Amino acid sequence: MTEAEARSAISELNVSRETFALLERYISILNEWRSRINLIGPREFDQIWSRHVYDCVQLLPLIDDGATSVDLGTGAGFPGLVLACHAKSSGGAVTLVESVGKKCAFLADVVSKLQLPARIENRRVESTEAQKADFVTARAFAPLPKLLDYAEPWLSGGATGLFFKGERWREELTQAEECWTLSYEAIPSRTSEAGVILKITEAARV
Repeated sequence: MTEAEARSAISELNVSRETFALLERYISILNEWRSRINLIGPREFDQIWSRHVYDCVQLLPLIDDGATSVDLGTGAGFPGLVLACHAKSSGGAVTLVESVGKKCAFLADVVSKLQLPARIENRRVESTEAQKADFVTARAFAPLPKLLDYAEPWLSGGATGLFFKGERWREELTQAEECWTLSYEAIPSRTSEAGVILKITEAARV
């Protein structure tokens, strides 16, 4: 998928003009920062809109306007900053949990410059206080069994999990169900034939 195709596909998801403009500014800031710290691979930036932005925008129709979200292991902001760009016009707020200080400096720069409704927790997920949230998200963060351990404080508080998973998602789900009873929906990915977004509405330890 080319950048033009990705942009067109994003528009088809009814992303507002304001959100799209914020996404463009976010990617511009990311481009400025990536020469200073390792935020994203040099070859990946050529596919930033198709591989990262469009992939994360898939979450927007799944998140209610005005909802609060927590993104675990935010890194360069996918999907946390994408959600925050959307939340600026749709209401709600996002908490970005990231343990690496340099990455948090980048996140703070974007949040400040774009005036996004987001706060940053510069700490490991397991040491983060789980304040009540409507959604908990993660992308390329941990295998599902471990990810559920990390996300449990929010899931047990009523949050819905939205987790990006690749071609091994069935294997990860089987492993997770050895320790968890789950209510879930596997939503096919728009960017990967084998990938899904796992929407987890209930998670209880066996």
